[in-house]
Amino acid sequence: MDNIWSFLDIIFVGAGVYMLYAWFLMKKKGEIKQEVLMSKDIELKKCKDLEGYKAYIAPKMLVFGVGAVAYGGMGLVNSYVTPLPSMLYNVMMFVFLLILIWFALMARKGTEKFW
Repeated sequence: MDNIWSFLDIIFVGAGVYMLYAWFLMKKKGEIKQEVLMSKDIELKKCKDLEGYKAYIAPKMLVFGVGAVAYGGMGLVNSYVTPLPSMLYNVMMFVFLLILIWFALMARKGTEKFW
């Protein structure tokens, strides 16, 4: 790896893939990966409306997962395949930062709303 950004791009791709995996488990098997969405001290058994929470958070998980994989993948392409236009890369970085902040706020709001 040539710099810290390449390492971070690998982390972003991994986080995005894991989020998509957690989304898939929630949609297909009904399982919630608690470590992805909330702190360990929150008990799933105390949720007021678990199905409502799943419906609330699932699309947000999908957006975050796709955004993380896209941004990390774009960074890896930029580092190892071909340099991308800096404007495109910077716009994608800004968009991913917005998605990251939005997801964190929505996850916290969901926890407050359903617990």
